[in-house]
Amino acid sequence: MYIDQFQKRVRIGAATMNIAEKSVRHIILLARAYDAKEQIEDLDRSVDIGSEDELVVGDHDRSRDELTAWMNGRDEEALAELVALYWIGRGDFEGRDFVASVREARARRSVPTAEYLLGAPLMGDYLEMGLDAVINAGVYDDA
Repeated sequence: MYIDQFQKRVRIGAATMNIAEKSVRHIILLARAYDAKEQIEDLDRSVDIGSEDELVVGDHDRSRDELTAWMNGRDEEALAELVALYWIGRGDFEGRDFVASVREARARRSVPTAEYLLGAPLMGDYLEMGLDAVINAGVYDDA
């Protein structure tokens, strides 16, 4: 395993990680804020149709905007890795299968990643479980 200390990329065999653990942890926090807002919005729709929560300003949802901007600023490989982490957390793959799940994410991409993940339930929780599974499997070491 090779770690480039300057770019914070991790080399696994022939694969190089494009997302540092710190970046994924930041996305997890943003995703949880977004997930929480979505849950509140769902409850508000059933109880009081006119209410807004503090995460939404006008027509803009700050957590959604920040997540979308972050994802739009990444290359396709980094986005495939993010989707792979989500799938691993959801239980579709094991942590040790990270490289295969990235290949699958690349092959199955049919919509923009931000659109896919922002529409996926429990994005923050699944990303965290996926990241932890990959780290615990020894596949992702960003030390």
